[in-house]
Amino acid sequence: MTQNGMLPILVVLACAVLMVTLWKQLLILVVVGAVMIFCYGVYNVAVLMAG
Repeated sequence: MTQNGMLPILVVLACAVLMVTLWKQLLILVVVGAVMIFCYGVYNVAVLMAG
């Protein structure tokens, strides 16, 4: 296997290791992001209703 063929595999492995070690932080980030998007949507609806 060539060096170029190994690179994507190494990247995927590195990502997998990061996901396993940081999944709690990633989960918190996803939840916070979802809550922020939800609040933004509610705010937009409220502005539309008020306007």
